[in-house]
Amino acid sequence: MKLRSLAAATAVALTMSALPMAGVAAADPAVPKDIPLDYGSKGDAVHKAQYRLTWLGYELRDKEMEGDFYGRSTKVAVKQFQRKFFLPINGKLNKDTWKMLDKVGDDVGKLPKACLQERQVVCIDKTAKVLRLIRKGKVVQTLDVRFGVPGLETPTGTYRVYYKDRYATSGINGPNAPRVAMPYALFFNGDIGIHYSPTFASSGYYPGGGSHGCVNVADLKGVSWLFDQVSVGSRVHVYWS
Repeated sequence: MKLRSLAAATAVALTMSALPMAGVAAADPAVPKDIPLDYGSKGDAVHKAQYRLTWLGYELRDKEMEGDFYGRSTKVAVKQFQRKFFLPINGKLNKDTWKMLDKVGDDVGKLPKACLQERQVVCIDKTAKVLRLIRKGKVVQTLDVRFGVPGLETPTGTYRVYYKDRYATSGINGPNAPRVAMPYALFFNGDIGIHYSPTFASSGYYPGGGSHGCVNVADLKGVSWLFDQVSVGSRVHVYWS
């Protein structure tokens, strides 16, 4: 299956303006008039949604994107997006799903300056729940991530990886409990780091689920590749978009 690369995710403008008629409530300007979208839909709204989904790391077939067609890979991506943001999982781009996609994926191709000022930066977007490895201003990897639970929030700011441990473990459950595996750890702020989470991998996103402050990754292959690419001293920027 041929997939659209992240390099293709460039900003796409879509004009959605309407004048309210007398005595009729104005339509929500943030929502296209042809919402909801589902399998078989075509057009500009599908085009815009696909580029946002691609920017967020979802893989879509070239054929669907070239035809602005809401096909199988688009529907799978929408379901994954809905699961990530605790929306009803039906694969339809309805009003609520569109608004969330507009919120977290609107700035296609745009990154904070802190992610562009060095040759390589680990750029972590808490709003979109993604980690991007940026190299020479280009996205070379996108991973879904989750963050700390309330009271143990993952801090925002700009840091440096100061220690790497491929076989890291945590004693967070106490000295008499088995240590918790957190492999491929890239520590950037005290005991807070990026690492693989078996719990995240098995359970996915769910309300109330999260770490004790670390950036959890569920993709074992992806985080192992990231670990090998990122050296001690590399910049890590964590932000709300």
